[in-house]
Amino acid sequence: MRKLLEMLGTGLLLIGGSSLVHYFTDWFGKWAVLDRLPFLDGYELYASGVVAVLGFAVLCAGDLVPDDGTASARTPARTSRHPAGDAEPDAGGAEPQAHGGQSDAGEDGD
Repeated sequence: MRKLLEMLGTGLLLIGGSSLVHYFTDWFGKWAVLDRLPFLDGYELYASGVVAVLGFAVLCAGDLVPDDGTASARTPARTSRHPAGDAEPDAGGAEPQAHGGQSDAGEDGD
């Protein structure tokens, strides 16, 4: 499924991008598929932009699809419910020490 999305996204991005380049510079005349469609007459620029953005979106969505039923390499596995990873919250509610574990209670401020 991922390969299909990558091929589809690449094709859409190439078609839309080449039509945009052809619209502004007259290059890629043979690649400008959207310019040849008669029902898009006058709307080639908008259609080219939409197709290019759609191709980019399909390519991005292809990265989210897992390979062969396994987890995606870009999605980290969640092993803990705590946002700090494996660290458990303090049971007593004490705040962490700010100076490397030393207490400020014994200092007199001289």
